[in-house]
Amino acid sequence: MKKVISVFLAVIIAVLTSVSVYGAAEEDSAIPTVVVSGMNFAGLVIDKGTENERSTLGEINAGGIIKALVLGIVKTAVFMDADGFVMSVFDYASDILKGYSCDEDGISVYNVSTDNSYPLSAGNYERFTEAQPTAFAEDGVVASCMEQFGSDHTYFYYYDWRLDPRDIADGLNDMVNLAMEEANSDKVNIICCSMGGVETVAYMTEYGTDKINSCVFLCSTVYGAYVVSDILTGNIELTNDAAMNFLNGLAKGTDLEGLMKFAEITKIGDLLCSIVGNVVDDLKEGAFENVLKPNFATMPVLWALVQTDEYEAAKKYCFEGEEEKYAKLLERAEALQEMMRKRDEMLEKAVNNGMKIAFVANYNSPLVPVYPRATTQGDGILETALMAGGATVSEHGKTLDTEPGKYVSADKMIDASTCLYPDYTWFVKDAPHIACQLDSTYSDFIMYILSSETQVSVTSNPLYPQFMYADEGQNVYELK
Repeated sequence: MKKVISVFLAVIIAVLTSVSVYGAAEEDSAIPTVVVSGMNFAGLVIDKGTENERSTLGEINAGGIIKALVLGIVKTAVFMDADGFVMSVFDYASDILKGYSCDEDGISVYNVSTDNSYPLSAGNYERFTEAQPTAFAEDGVVASCMEQFGSDHTYFYYYDWRLDPRDIADGLNDMVNLAMEEANSDKVNIICCSMGGVETVAYMTEYGTDKINSCVFLCSTVYGAYVVSDILTGNIELTNDAAMNFLNGLAKGTDLEGLMKFAEITKIGDLLCSIVGNVVDDLKEGAFENVLKPNFATMPVLWALVQTDEYEAAKKYCFEGEEEKYAKLLERAEALQEMMRKRDEMLEKAVNNGMKIAFVANYNSPLVPVYPRATTQGDGILETALMAGGATVSEHGKTLDTEPGKYVSADKMIDASTCLYPDYTWFVKDAPHIACQLDSTYSDFIMYILSSETQVSVTSNPLYPQFMYADEGQNVYELK
């Protein structure tokens, strides 16, 4: 009898154990999510872990500014040439930014690394586990993914954004493999934020898309950036429209709104913008040669953001007559441009093979008015047309000459019909760059896309139509 009972108990234990193990395997096999970060100027340090550790961004303080101004005034007085003053300002600006500089081969001049690293799942880091409900940008994205998929199924890829995206892709591949191994999954979801868009394109190009279940391009550089194209082709200018858009955006909701209205009515604003614009025109070549070229033009990543049809003009403007000196950098640039030229074909092949995809772009926030195309629709940082994979958009504050309808927003500012994937592309009005505040309905929207078992479209869920607007709490509603 005892033997019978023993055998019976053994069978029960074996069954219970197998069920438990099976359940754990089911849970562990949930698809993990990798959040690819964007550009963060404050997120890089020089000589990390040594007594010389310091921020890559030089210190900006009143003393340094006054010193530069006084030195410029002295130079101007001694040599009777206003260029002395201008050069002192340029020298000060370059000194602040030089920590980011790369050499003529596209290699970092200084020993730069990220201020933090996140090689494990996000649940291992207080930054994410202690995220407040107001957390937004990448922190909001990570915290939302942790809430949706689990802290041990969420990963944050943080990197030195200045460098060659093809090299950055190696580290992203390592994290993808780690996520799959730890989650016992053969796929990952990727959500790429801002600069993470071009880094993800590089990863897909270098390592393929077989490991990707779903990819969300969130306000990303998947199609490059007009601001980079304009600056690297020498198109640095301050237009009246862009400047007034920007100033009105800063004044919105403050006591300065009335002053801006007065400036517009009396045309004083246009006059001041014209004066400043003329100064910018006079200084732009010096600013490029002394500040932008040595500190930015040699960053490999920026050459992936230049529009492909403007690449030759940018190369000529930056390096004409110096092609041999910058040969290795230009070799990188050529390879990155080739990557971007093949991007659409690569994405279409991936989607045909089962990878789910979504583009999310925000709009109606003015862009920094230092380049001609800053008058277009944007989210305050990047241009909406490119974040959306080729949308047709109005100038900021204006409308398109077309009527609302399928693919055309009710406010007539967006026409999605020209996007690479018009049915998989969403637009959110008045949301800031990387708007994914924890526990907002914007966050719910992004999590809905990522967690869907099948490819969702702009008509799949009435809560999340193609065109939405966001309130101050980043809750989204249908745009009507």
